[in-house]
Amino acid sequence: MDIKEAVKKEIDALNRQDVEGVMSFYTESVVFDDISLEEPLKGAAAMREFMQAIYGAFPDLHIELRTVFGEDRICAAEYDLIGTHKGEMDGHAPTGKTFRIKALSVYEYDGNLFTRETFYWDSASMMRQLGLA
Repeated sequence: MDIKEAVKKEIDALNRQDVEGVMSFYTESVVFDDISLEEPLKGAAAMREFMQAIYGAFPDLHIELRTVFGEDRICAAEYDLIGTHKGEMDGHAPTGKTFRIKALSVYEYDGNLFTRETFYWDSASMMRQLGLA
């Protein structure tokens, strides 16, 4: 499958809140670089734990895809990320508020699976929308 098709299918799994489905698109040694974190997450186990925590905090988390562009081994997806804060997140009790932010993910692909994802997003805007900043 080409990289753009893989990105779209991975996003479909994300929209189903299917952690194992999402993880099936990544290598065991994946590097997930969320720019809001001090260090990238290394390995599928760390990424899986992160995804489970995010779905716990935002069980309705979903993506509205704007565009996917790129080449054979590197590709970017621009999208809106939307969710309602219904579970604990980093020590913050649920607010019940919804956020909508623009985001971009850059994927590196080995021809079968993603080896790296860099996730660019405005965490300050999300925290304001949730009433936490």
